[in-house]
Amino acid sequence: MLAGIFLFPNFISPFSENEIDQHILFQFRIPKTLTAFFAGMALSVSGFILQQLFKNNLAGPYILGVSSGASFAVGLVIIGSSSIPMLNSGISISLAGFLGAFGILMLILTVSSRYGYGAIILLFGVIIGQLTGALQGLLSYIAIPTDLKNFTLWSMGSFNQVIGADLVILMIATLGGLVWSFFMMPSLSVMLLGDDVSRTLGVNTRSISMQLLACTGLLTGIATAYCGPVAFIGMAIPNAVRLLFKTSNFKHLLILNAVLGSCMALVSDIISSLPIANINIPINVTTALIGGPFIIYILLKNRH
Repeated sequence: MLAGIFLFPNFISPFSENEIDQHILFQFRIPKTLTAFFAGMALSVSGFILQQLFKNNLAGPYILGVSSGASFAVGLVIIGSSSIPMLNSGISISLAGFLGAFGILMLILTVSSRYGYGAIILLFGVIIGQLTGALQGLLSYIAIPTDLKNFTLWSMGSFNQVIGADLVILMIATLGGLVWSFFMMPSLSVMLLGDDVSRTLGVNTRSISMQLLACTGLLTGIATAYCGPVAFIGMAIPNAVRLLFKTSNFKHLLILNAVLGSCMALVSDIISSLPIANINIPINVTTALIGGPFIIYILLKNRH
């Protein structure tokens, strides 16, 4: 029945007599909840993969500039849609998000293969984020008022605008990325033992790294494309899972990250929807208020 609701917006359930309540439930509440659920799942799993791949607990889609790359690519599509109408589609936005995220990840992989996985990668990601942020500012400066408003609202982050076919794309892409990454977890756990051991056990580290980066690009890109650059979920949740659950099974860790990531997104959305001063707080503000103090705690705890 839910599939019919999402694909046919005028669908009315026979189980309710109040059409207004049905419209609010099926056209707003359920799509918004599903969007938060799948976006939180995608971002937390992306953060977990990046932290393991780069061997750094502070790595994440936002810190490494991956979300910024996806944001810049989506900004090009949103602002360019006035001149090229064919760009104004969910497929174009999701593809732009993936390509932007994957491009930054490839750049990071190139740098890390030469300079290692230490603090330089975090600094590099911060610089990339600043550069893409400057380019986004340029896009905003040259955009017409209508496109500027759309881009500004999108950049604040929201789970409200994903309905119909866009929601279906988000769900399919997220589930596909999760299944893809799930079956690569044994290889990723072997890679942490070093390249020599990995080769001895028959693991092609370069191929697995490329697949993991593509998977991360898909998950981060699709979530950013439809929900905006949502911060801290991808960095805070993997650290929380590491503190709460003492297991080294990467498949279990991936599932736990997916569950807690969706929970954080849902809680953040509930807080954002509270009627504070008659306004709704942007989702980015809420995730920062929840995840920021936790990351500061992690930094102070591991200061040595």
